[in-house]
Order: sequence, then structure tokens, then C-alpha cells
Amino acid sequence: MKVRKDAIWFDDKIRDIQSQFSDYLEAKTQLKPREETLKIIALYVFIGGLWILLSDMILSFLVRDPDMLIQLGTYKGWFYVALTGLIFYFIIYEKINLFKKAVDKIFEGFEDLSATHEELLAMDEELIHQFDEIEKHRNALMISDQRYELAVEGANDGIWDWDLESDNYFFSLKGKSSFGYDDTEIPNRHDSWKQLLHPEDREKAVKLIESYLASQSGIYESTYRLKCKDGGYRWILSRGKGIWDKEGRPVRVAGSHTDITEYMELQERLYQEKELYQNIIHGAAVFILGVDTEGRIFEFNSFAEKLTGYTKNEVLGTKWFDMFIPQENRKQTDEIMQAILRGETIQNQENQVVTREGRRVDILWNNSVFRDSKGTILGIIAMGTDITERKAMESKLMSLAYYDGLTNLPNRQMFEKILEKQILQAKTNEKKLALLYLDLDNFKKINDTLGHHYGDKLLQGIADGLRATMKEGMNISRLSGDEFAVILPNVMDATTFHSEVIAIMEAINKSWVIEGNELYITSSVGIAIYPDDGQDVQALLKNADTAMYAAKENEKNSFAFYTPEMHEKSLNFFNMEMDLRNALMNKEFILYYQPLINLSTGKIIGVEALIRWLHPERGMVPPNDFIPFAEESGAIIHIGEWVIQEACRQLKNWYNMDLLQIYMSVNLSARQLRQQDLIEKIIHTTDEMGVNGRNLLFEITENVALHDLRQSIHTLNMLRSMNMRVALDDFGTGYSSLNYLKKLPIDMIKIDRSFVRDITEHLDERFIAKTIIDLAHNMNVIVTAEGIETETQYKILQEYGCDFGQGYLFSKPVPAEEIEKLLLRDKKIDN
Repeated sequence: MKVRKDAIWFDDKIRDIQSQFSDYLEAKTQLKPREETLKIIALYVFIGGLWILLSDMILSFLVRDPDMLIQLGTYKGWFYVALTGLIFYFIIYEKINLFKKAVDKIFEGFEDLSATHEELLAMDEELIHQFDEIEKHRNALMISDQRYELAVEGANDGIWDWDLESDNYFFSLKGKSSFGYDDTEIPNRHDSWKQLLHPEDREKAVKLIESYLASQSGIYESTYRLKCKDGGYRWILSRGKGIWDKEGRPVRVAGSHTDITEYMELQERLYQEKELYQNIIHGAAVFILGVDTEGRIFEFNSFAEKLTGYTKNEVLGTKWFDMFIPQENRKQTDEIMQAILRGETIQNQENQVVTREGRRVDILWNNSVFRDSKGTILGIIAMGTDITERKAMESKLMSLAYYDGLTNLPNRQMFEKILEKQILQAKTNEKKLALLYLDLDNFKKINDTLGHHYGDKLLQGIADGLRATMKEGMNISRLSGDEFAVILPNVMDATTFHSEVIAIMEAINKSWVIEGNELYITSSVGIAIYPDDGQDVQALLKNADTAMYAAKENEKNSFAFYTPEMHEKSLNFFNMEMDLRNALMNKEFILYYQPLINLSTGKIIGVEALIRWLHPERGMVPPNDFIPFAEESGAIIHIGEWVIQEACRQLKNWYNMDLLQIYMSVNLSARQLRQQDLIEKIIHTTDEMGVNGRNLLFEITENVALHDLRQSIHTLNMLRSMNMRVALDDFGTGYSSLNYLKKLPIDMIKIDRSFVRDITEHLDERFIAKTIIDLAHNMNVIVTAEGIETETQYKILQEYGCDFGQGYLFSKPVPAEEIEKLLLRDKKIDN
């Protein structure tokens, strides 16, 4: 490795070279080749010429002898050579010696120059190396600067530098621009930084940096909010390092500003979520439990403490099974826990928890796994609802759901389960069973007459009576209000269980005394046999029900076995229902009108609207052939609405024709009376047609009114409040007619044709008719007699003071055009 030369060595070496160069220049002045050569030649010529002239002169003078002279001439020549040689020797020696000195100096200078050259080369290499090192350091510095700039830029940090001696507070462009300021917009003063501080943070931030400067050590760190140009604030994490002089006075502090607004907002959200979590955990009225993968408890909320009697500190770290799960349930609970930890979803899982007092609490759990950020399952979070009371209620509800609360008999749901089980047994054993469907006859009248209290007491007595008839394998259930079902297993044919059917009916069909009131009730029974009449629950029920309705249609208080013909009849009923709905859509219904006559004057005072069905294939269908079907199917609702609309429309047409003012009588069915919006629809129709309500009369029968007596009374009162009148049709044929006459809000009664028909032949019928008329008049009720066909009937009723009459004697039901002719006739008579 070469020795590094300093500046002094190079100065000495240069001075030596300059001295040697001066000597060389001096020698150079002494060595003048041309002049020296001319000098030597001139000296040689001078000496030679002088020698020749003087030697010969002298020798001739001294020597006279020619031989001697010749010999001396030879010696003179050699002497001359010797003399000139000596002279030239000294001359040339001096010059050569001088030349040698010059050459030596040159050589010596050359050596020095060579050494210096080598030193210069070495120095050049050293300089090149140093330049390379300097270049490397410069490049490294540039890279460091670039790296720093990129780091600052990428870190979204701003740079600050506070020179305390000049109070110059420098913000980097990045630091200012992140707040919306230009680089020159904020003065680089410490006060500028203070002014940007949030008022709530200013005092704390200033004290913190002052405290740091006084500490003379460590790293400065502070968090505060700085104001943006738009008036908002951003959170800043300020970090820096200070410099102090020898006396401990702060000189300078520099560092970075990091925008941590998103971090602080995230912290705030996390805090709020934590608070929300804690409030939910400890405020929720559910059992919240956290267990790790080994079943150790790490979360136990306030509700769990209250429910179990244990505190959170008592149970943390303990095994869940050991603390709370009954011994007999631990294996199953552990299996469920392991399944959850494998990732299976198990919801609505029930188990029991043992409290501190040893009480068992039923809990309904919903579970989810608890994972870390990598998705590793750390444990289970379970939320449980205390369902102890609900379980007790469910047990009670199960009884209520499957047993009738009034009679304690199995209800319809339980009955169907029992029947399904019995069918399966019968199928397995290849046996038959009988299903009896019982319905109490006229039970609704008892409820409506005496009240539901008496009806309930009667049902309880009937249930007890049916239990008394039970034999092994039999089952008795209450299906609905007044319907019961009995299952008779292992029957062979109808004759084998005839006595059981009779015994069951006799247990019902008798006189019952309820709180001093004697009631008589009968039943109708439909019977279906498995597998002959059905092979499943619904088929047997449907066919037994069909048979029961057949028994009711015959004469009630009887039983009937199901036959295929009954099914055919039911099918016909279904077809009739469809035909009725199509008839309404296709406008196949028409109205006929039968006049109501004032028996005193013989003139028409009203008409009764009577529906007729003009079937496209069967022709005119009488009302008795389709009204019962319409009533039972519910089609009577829409048909009845059409009748009211059409009757009002026709009445309005007669008004427009300036005919006599008469009233229109329209029949209301039981289903119509039960309509919640019946009154609204009638008002809408009368308003739309422009008909006055006082010209409308609505007829009901006793049986219709008794379907729901309270509702009927309410509806009739509403009609009368709108000046519409109400008539009780078929009076005298119902149950306890006189009793209902005082309850129902009516304006007219219509004596049934059965009384009118016989008044000419039987005095009893006359007496009854006279009594009814007098009784009605005493109650301010108008009386109309139906079915007047003879003059004798007319005269008798007129004599008894009957107000109005109706019958074939006056007119059968006719189309509207015929009524118009009758009205015109009466109008001409009046005129």
C-alpha cells in the first residue's frame, strides 16, 4: 500500500526540481556549441598559422644546416601536434566536463522527475479513489435523501423543526397541505402552531412540550388536534427530538407530524362498540356465556349471575360442565359442544342449568364460535334464554292444545292423532273400526235462549254421559262446539256395534236439568267404517260428517251409515255451488214480484221481491231447489246483495214512471244478518239508486234471527234507525215464537200460510189466527197474512182486522211488467 504524501513534501520536491533546473540553465549558458566550435577552429588556425610562420622563421634563423633544418622541421611538426593536442585536450576536456555535468544534472533531474511522476501517478490514483469514495458518498447521500423523501411522503407524515433561538417553527409542505393550507399561508412561527391547536388541547399540548424541553432527555411525544383550513380538526401524533447547549438550554427541536385522525376515529368507534358490547352483555336479559375450547368460562354476564346465583369472579376459569350441567346431561352437552367447535351450526338447543341453590333452570341456547383474526376457533359464545316458565306453560298449553278446556275430552287435534294411530293398528291387525260423528240437534237455540252458561253446563253433562258408555279401546273426543266423535275399534259389521251406538245416543237424548231449567236435546250421528268408507283420517272424517248431515236431513235424532250415494249428493251440492256462482256472473237470476194487498181497500201497498233462476239448460229453477244450497255454501251473500240492488233499481224505475208509492219487501238470510258490513252495503245501494229507506221492508224468519240473536237484534235496530221496516216472516212455525216477538225489533209479522190454509175449516186455527192478530196489534205491530187463496179466507182475515194480505187470490209472483200493469190499474181507480 503506497504512503500517502502531504502538501509539505510536495512543496520541497518542487523547490528541488526548480534549483536543479536553474543549474541546468546555467550550464546551458556555458555550452554554446556553435560558438565553442568556431573558437576552437579559430584557435587552431591561429596557433597553426603562428606556428608555421614563427617556427620556420625562428628555426631558419637559428639553424643554417638544411639537414638539421629538415630534421628539426620534422620535430617541429611532432611538437606542434603534441602542443595542439595538449591545448585541445584541456579545451575539449573542459567543455566535455561541462557537458558531463549538464548531462548528470539532467539525469539527476530525470530521476527526480521520474520519482515525482510516480508519486504523481500514485497521487492521481489516490485522488481517483478519493473521488470515487466521494462520488459513492454523494450518491448514498442522494439515495438517502430520496429514501427519506419517499418515506415521509409514503408515511403521510409532515416534518416540523423549531429553532428556539430564532423562534422559527418550520412546517413541511406535506404537513401544511394535509390541512388544506398553502406552504406560505401559515407563518413559520411557534405562535402559528399554537393558534392551530384545538382550544381543548392547547394548554395540555403547550405544557407537554415545555415539560419535555425542561427534562433535557428522551423523545417528545404528544397527541392533539390541529385546525384545518375548512374549519375542521384533524388528530396529530407529534414526535420529536431536542438539542440542548452546554448550559442545558434548549436550542432546537425537530420531528414529525403524523395524521392519526382515522386511527382516533377508529379508537372512538372501538370504544363505543366496546361500551355497546358491555351494555348489551350486561344489560341483556339473556344468559350470555363464553367458554374456550376446553370448556373453561371466560365470559359470564350480569343476567347469568342473577339467574345462577354465582358471581363472574367465582366462575371465571372453571369448567362449564362441572359448575352448571347436571351429571346425566354432561355427555350429551359435551357432544353438542364438540360439534359446535367443529364448525357445525346448532341453534335453539335446550338444556338445564343447575343454580347455586340446586334449582334446575331450562335454557334455550343459540351458539356461535369465537375466532381469532386468522380464523382459528378459540371458543364458543352462547346466548341462552330462560324458558323455565315457558316450558311449564308449554306443558300446560299442550294440555290446552290437545284437550278441550270445557269437557276435558281430547280435542280435534288429539282426536286426529288418536284416529291415525287406531287406523295404523287396524291396518296392521287387519281389523275394522267405526267412526261415529255426533252433532247435537238445535243446540244453538239453547245457547241463544238461555245463554252460553247453560250451553256449557249441558256440554259438560253430555261429556260425562259419553264417558260412562266407554268400553275398552273406545275413544271419545269433542271436535267443536256441539260436535263429538267416538272411535269404536275391532268392529266386524254394523250389527256388532249397534248396541253401542244406541247407548251413546241414549246418553245424550234425554232430559237435562241445568240450574232448575229442564232441557231436552237430541243428537244426529253419522257413521263411517274403516277401511270400507275411507283409509285415512280425513276421508273417514269427511264421510262420517256427510253421513251425519244425512241423518239430520232425514229427521234428526237418528243415525246413518255412510253410503256412496251420500258422496254423490255432496258432489251434487258442490256442483250446485259452482252453478250458483256462475249464474250470478252470467246474470241468470231474475226477480219476480208478489203484491201485498191492503185488506181494507184491496189496493197494492207493496211487493215482495222473489228470486228466480233461469237456468240455460234446466229452465226456471224454483227457489226451494237452490236457496238452501246458496245458504249453506255462502253464495247467498252475493246473491242477496244482487237482490237488494235489483229490487232498489226496480223500485226507482217505478218512481220514475210516476206509479203509486209502494214499499219493496226483500228477504234477508241468516248469513246476511251476520255480515259485518251489511248496513254499509244497504246504505250504499239506496244512495246509489236514489231510494228512500222508508220504502224498504226487510223480511227475516225466526230461524234466521235465532242463528245469532244478539247480532240479529243489533242489525235490525240499525235498519229501523234508517226508517227501514222489518217483518218477521213465517210467524208461528218457529220455536217459542211469542217469546221472540217481544225481543225482536220488528214492524210487521207475516202469519204463516199453514194457519191461513185451515182457518176456513178448523175453529182452533181461526182462534190462533185471531189471537196472533190481536196480540200483534196490542204491540203496535202490523199483521200480514200469507197464502190467501180464497175469498172466504180473505173475508175472515178482514173480519179479524188483519192489515195486509198476500197470496194467489190477488196475484202469484209475476215479472216487473205485470206489476206495472196492476199499479197502473190502481192508479186509474184512484183517479
